[in-house]
Amino acid sequence: MSCRNCGGEFSAERAELGYDYCTKPECVEACLEPLNVVAVSVNKAADQYVLREHLRLPKHITESSIDAGPGSLGLRFRKPTTPRRPRSTSDAIAELERELETQLAGEHDPARRRKLVNDHNAKLRRLNIRYRRIAQRRP
Repeated sequence: MSCRNCGGEFSAERAELGYDYCTKPECVEACLEPLNVVAVSVNKAADQYVLREHLRLPKHITESSIDAGPGSLGLRFRKPTTPRRPRSTSDAIAELERELETQLAGEHDPARRRKLVNDHNAKLRRLNIRYRRIAQRRP
């Protein structure tokens, strides 16, 4: 078998493997066709690698699919958020009481009013606070 680049001989075993060039560095560099491999994201743990021609993708993408806007890296620019002040327990209680008062103002059915009060008390219990102590401290 003769090399397609330099014309020299190479082994029959190499020809059986599908090569038509010898192992000299200049021949390998001239004849080697690199594989066009694409990483396909499957999940967080691993990617799969596939030959590009198996995916039937266009050879060259004329425009980038990534937005080259002000955020760079294709990420949309997001305004920095202002840190919210954490609600104090007494503020949370006052807000729950306001909600209860507005709901009770429009309700005349005694059973429904009891349910609203019970729901309010359940919300207070979920806050995991000592309500009476805090209520006593409020002016």
